Amino acid sequence: MIKKPNFTTDIVIGLEIHVELNTNTKLFCSCSTENTEEPNTHTCPVCLGHPGSKPVLNKKAVDFAVRLCLALGCTISRNLIFSRKNYFYPDMSKNYQITQYEVPIGTEGKLRISDEKEVGLVRAHLEEDPASLVHPAGMHSSPFVLVDYNRSGRPLLEIVTKPEMYSPAEARDFMRKLITVLNYIGIFDQDHCIIKADANISIKETGYVRSEVKNITGFKEIERALKYEVERQKKDFEEGKKFVLDTRAWDAENGVTRRIRTKETEEDYGYILDPDLVITEITDDFVESIKKEMPELAQDKVIK
Repeated sequence: MIKKPNFTTDIVIGLEIHVELNTNTKLFCSCSTENTEEPNTHTCPVCLGHPGSKPVLNKKAVDFAVRLCLALGCTISRNLIFSRKNYFYPDMSKNYQITQYEVPIGTEGKLRISDEKEVGLVRAHLEEDPASLVHPAGMHSSPFVLVDYNRSGRPLLEIVTKPEMYSPAEARDFMRKLITVLNYIGIFDQDHCIIKADANISIKETGYVRSEVKNITGFKEIERALKYEVERQKKDFEEGKKFVLDTRAWDAENGVTRRIRTKETEEDYGYILDPDLVITEITDDFVESIKKEMPELAQDKVIK
């Protein structure tokens, strides 16, 4: 039985934002993160998941993750722990993704999006990016799919918000403010790195049965996608359709969302601690050294 949230607003939105960190190499190997049109050229046994290959953590990615946690006021974990998220799909050749589940690098925190509004955060965690799936004739028409593993293993920082945005415009403003912070603290390059958002959205009429809209790029697109999804849910409710938790893809070209599957739960992924990556201590001295390298944040300037 799904427990319904205690909301009173007409629309409820939470975001899961995947930020590609501006490092020279991937999260667990020395392959370049440089963009290239030649597919499957920046790969090695580690990011392709060959038997016997061992991942080695990229320290710069950890530095950048700590920077963002400090900027957003997160509580930083004392230990860095990685897990294997098990799933079978062509974009992850080893059939699991290395991510953080049990203990994320940062928890709580907040981001102010206006004088009257701030959005709370649940967590921020490091993980590797899956490969790129290329549909030559479009996602719903291609008779085959191509896989480019150049992107597989690039460092991502996932930021999960609380469901505290109540309109597509607020979600757009959150993305805009976040990108400003990312650029300011020097961990993201808009010309080189990718930022994507998965949006969880529900409306009051359905009892807040949410849909997750995957892989929306840019703050303008997120408002467009969520406006469509609000109208889609209202129309389906008026037509008496049954609502279930589901995952949908945003088709930017046609301006619609399409169901790709019913929603998985975290238990479906069978997380286990990654035995190839030892637990790493995040010391106070390390955090202080990162803090000294950061520019003065906007909120600190306001206080002065």
